[in-house]
Amino acid sequence: MLNCNSCKNPISVTSIHCEWCGEKIIRVEEITSANSGKNSESSLIDFMNKLNDIENEIIKENDGAGTWGALDGMLTRAFGSSKIDSLNQKKSTIIKTFPLPKHPDDLLEICNLSVSNFKHTTVHKVALTDKARNENKINKPIKDAWKTKAEQAINQLTIYSRTDNFIRQQVEFLKLELVEDKKGWFK
Repeated sequence: MLNCNSCKNPISVTSIHCEWCGEKIIRVEEITSANSGKNSESSLIDFMNKLNDIENEIIKENDGAGTWGALDGMLTRAFGSSKIDSLNQKKSTIIKTFPLPKHPDDLLEICNLSVSNFKHTTVHKVALTDKARNENKINKPIKDAWKTKAEQAINQLTIYSRTDNFIRQQVEFLKLELVEDKKGWFK
């Protein structure tokens, strides 16, 4: 059993806010992670920086594409772009292997990020063109990685939601957001 930092009343170990005074509970041992004393905020920043670096490499690689005109398009359709494919695989792996933070606020942040990226990564239900098939080939593993990370974070947040109404509301909202909308012919 812990005590509130503000009013010193006893609180549950899983509480985020004091049941007595409503003050946010700050746990120093949760903020400092096991890996070299970094706090979880810098861990999230490192995660985002890694993803941005890969995204910049993909953009740079795409800028070089198309220099051979029609021949380049035929080669890409025939063989794919192995450099871009490997960068997208690397991006998917970084998302999947990122360790979840322990602090509820950081979990909410990574969960919101994951759900948002899941919803905004386009995968065509019916891919009739080469462009749509190529987009699906690139985006499907990344979309699946974001969904998996969001589900992991939601499962962790469920533990905290037992004692915190705000987190309970957020978890319910995020679960609804994670369900894909059925549009068009496939309702």
